[in-house]
Amino acid sequence: MTSTDLYDVLIIGAGPAGLTAGIYAARANLKSMVFGIHYDSQLAKAGIVENYPGFPDGLQGLEISELIYTQTKNWGCEVFTANVKKLEKNENGLFKVITADDKRFTGYSLILATGAYYRKLDVPGEEELYLKGVSYCTICDGALFGGRDTIVAGYGNGAAKGALYLGGLGSSVTILCTKEELKCESTYMKRLEELQNIKVLYSITVNEIIGEDRVTGVVFTDKEGKINTLKTSAVFVEGGTAPNAALAKDLGIELTKNGFIKVNKLQATNIDGVFAAGDVTGGRRQIATAIGEGSSAAISAINWVRTHK
Repeated sequence: MTSTDLYDVLIIGAGPAGLTAGIYAARANLKSMVFGIHYDSQLAKAGIVENYPGFPDGLQGLEISELIYTQTKNWGCEVFTANVKKLEKNENGLFKVITADDKRFTGYSLILATGAYYRKLDVPGEEELYLKGVSYCTICDGALFGGRDTIVAGYGNGAAKGALYLGGLGSSVTILCTKEELKCESTYMKRLEELQNIKVLYSITVNEIIGEDRVTGVVFTDKEGKINTLKTSAVFVEGGTAPNAALAKDLGIELTKNGFIKVNKLQATNIDGVFAAGDVTGGRRQIATAIGEGSSAAISAINWVRTHK
């Protein structure tokens, strides 16, 4: 192995957290590589983004992703547009990244920013009407449907908080609770009961989301077994998220009880030289927080490399 084969920082994931980490590492004059396809990130698929500072008129998530990607490249961070299938730690303490096409890269430190995926309903119309009234982020997209009829599908705190957020925007909200009860904190339940523009239907099975160019309704089966159609302008799926943490688990990184990567305040994991940032660590699932964690993880990695190289 020659010196040119060895990287200071290897970053897995090309979303906002991973690309930001690449910017910081490259600006510190460290040889760095980001692995991933930024078009596949949740940011790139987010549609119009109106809550990210600096863009008062909003901007498409894809445009923001492309801007961050370009900035990462401009600072000299390499980007390898391939998915990673395996991570290893050598006996000498170096980390090895093996891509899907069996290319291999070695580095002193590792940053995992592999993100998370939204749990879906897996019903007809959900995929086809995504960004056309189907959303997985009430905070991100709720303002687009203020004062209109909306549906929240879910059963936990996420569904309750999403409904409260929409209700605060003046929307009429129906929670299609997929369990026998809404498993949320009592404080949220009390607030829901106090609002006249929010109602909850229990033991619901969502069958289909309907519409052509936009969402127009939801077909569901109620607890009596009757099939109903409810008109709506939007469906917010609040089934929570699941982390893309398989690579971390295989490497021996400690996970939380919900399967997210466990990190400290400096974004460090239980393995020396390995850091994590963004949705794979849990948290708020926002662009701003992912970028903040990406920068923090990079600073920690930079300090690690300068101390241990």
